Amino acid sequence: MPKDISNIFKLGEETLSLYKDKEFDDCTPGAIEYAECLKCSVLTKETPYVLLLEDNFGMGKTHFSTRFAYYLRNCDIDTIYFSAWENDYIEQPFVSFSSEIIKYFQQKSLTKKLKDKFGDVSKSIYALVSNLLKSTSISASVNIGFTKADCSIDMEKVICSVEDFIQCFVKKDDYLINFKKLLKSFIEYLPNHKLVIIIDELDRCRPDYAMKTLEIIKHFFDIEGLFIIVPTNQKSLKNAVKALYGIDDTDNKNSESYINKFFTDKLDLYKPDYLKIVKEKINEKTLKTLIESGKITLGNDYKSLSVLQNNLAKFGAGFKLTLREVNHAADCAIYFCSHIPKKLDCEYLAFVICSRLSRIENNNCRIQHEHPFSAESQKKELLTLKIPVEVYTLNRMNYQQDFERYYPFFRNRTFTSYAEFDKFYEHFLNNPKNFDVYYEINPNYGVYTRYKYNFSALESYLNNKNQEIEEYKKTWASDDNDFELKKYYDTIVIQEPKVHTDKLTL
Repeated sequence: MPKDISNIFKLGEETLSLYKDKEFDDCTPGAIEYAECLKCSVLTKETPYVLLLEDNFGMGKTHFSTRFAYYLRNCDIDTIYFSAWENDYIEQPFVSFSSEIIKYFQQKSLTKKLKDKFGDVSKSIYALVSNLLKSTSISASVNIGFTKADCSIDMEKVICSVEDFIQCFVKKDDYLINFKKLLKSFIEYLPNHKLVIIIDELDRCRPDYAMKTLEIIKHFFDIEGLFIIVPTNQKSLKNAVKALYGIDDTDNKNSESYINKFFTDKLDLYKPDYLKIVKEKINEKTLKTLIESGKITLGNDYKSLSVLQNNLAKFGAGFKLTLREVNHAADCAIYFCSHIPKKLDCEYLAFVICSRLSRIENNNCRIQHEHPFSAESQKKELLTLKIPVEVYTLNRMNYQQDFERYYPFFRNRTFTSYAEFDKFYEHFLNNPKNFDVYYEINPNYGVYTRYKYNFSALESYLNNKNQEIEEYKKTWASDDNDFELKKYYDTIVIQEPKVHTDKLTL
């Protein structure tokens, strides 16, 4: 099983250091440009700012977010990465939040002034956390006192508990105000006067924990200088709202979405431009020799430059190849185009290269239906013989069984090759009279009745099919060796990652 590298902060300091100055090399194309724009927002937007970074499950939010966090750190912007999902076993999200803040700055080399200021922040965090846990504990004991009907209730203790509970919340407000004040003062002394917190994988958490986290962000971290990014799937958050509060926020057209109250703005995760990166590598200049020799054309046929470019981009996106992998796929394509001595099939070549480099399976990522190598290709349809119904329909009666009994040569079937179809077609054209009429006894009258089947309709059908087959063969340079050619591509590209020129000619 391949190692999960989506969260680079789990890879260890030595591996993490390898990403410095090339944080997005293993991301999909477009990550660098998107990160630059997002960094600009971090530096210029008024704070507090909470950004929802929206995309579906499995689209690389964690992969990008961890690298973006490391990128910001390398740009001297203090950034804390927090995985909500890994901490949703903790009752209070603020406890796990605060521990990440303390851990991050304890590991940094701070000036004496910053160290002193952060010491004050840490103390305020400890005081607030202690009060939160105490109020939670008192709240639980108060609830128990009122709900256990089978126990005698000591009203004096209950009243004391309620008083303590109220006092804890009064103190909590004081501790919270102090925490905000000290954290704001601390952020002012940071480079760029900004602190970024990325709260990831919220869409994987329990609904109650997810909503608590959003409420903590809104009420505890509305602090000047703080920029919070929440990469998540908005639909899952709306489902959490529905599960907890019964509010259907998924189709709310008449009022403001409940989820929107927690965010300053929403931004979709970038959509990789695979075609752009492919064209930078593969173009008329880099394939000049192959174009001049006619091995690669500039049209839209099976061996054209555009087909190669578009399909490398298509399959690269389908298999979610990284920037490094797309570049490698383009290099492989140039190499194979230069050395394959057989027919150059650009679509299938792009498919096998990208599928070999992929780390995921995508059953929807495949060559088009019309391609002769496709499992259900148009070639099979063209080689399937289906006798038109008008051929054996006489006086509105269907004589298909009689027709097939007397003329088994014309039964519906699929030819195994173009050669088999050509032989059948030639035999029919050269012997039309042999199939013109036949006689049988009409059981109702006891006489011989002459039936004439509509072989002209069959002739027209076969002529059209022959024309379609000839056009298809020309369009795809398809012949009866298609299977062998497919096997050849599979062998040299998929089964042999380190291909040499001598192997290509086998």
